Amino acid sequence: MTDYNILEDDAIIYYVYNLNWLLPEEVQEESIRVLSEISPDKVDLLIPKYGKECWANGVYILNKIGYPKNKKALTKLAQLLQDRNWPGALETIELFRGLGKEISTPYIEIECEKALQCNDADWLEHLYFACDSLNLTQENFCNKDIYIKMKQLADELD
Repeated sequence: MTDYNILEDDAIIYYVYNLNWLLPEEVQEESIRVLSEISPDKVDLLIPKYGKECWANGVYILNKIGYPKNKKALTKLAQLLQDRNWPGALETIELFRGLGKEISTPYIEIECEKALQCNDADWLEHLYFACDSLNLTQENFCNKDIYIKMKQLADELD
């Protein structure tokens, strides 16, 4: 039996790109099997910056791995909330729901802060959708002003 915990980054990246939904199912399934066993310090590689076709399967694996083994990938998962239409974004909301507000909120709050710095109302609207789906309110945020500004800009798009 192969110990996938010791996979080098190059091998992990190879399997990650084989998560592509356009590839045959057996290729995707093999990659899911292999990547479900990687070391917790490598899980952030499961959501590549350029690889939307791989994101949904990456989120699936991270959900399967569970917390705290998937902790290193939570920042990248929160980045998927930039657009709820992106592959894996809605599944990410469900993953965060399972983690609970205490664990999820800081990652989402960081993304809100980034979106506010960019003054990106669309991004903020998608983040507000995620917050609303997770029943997050300003009381859950450390910086209440971030939530208030996010909600105001998101409401302007409605």
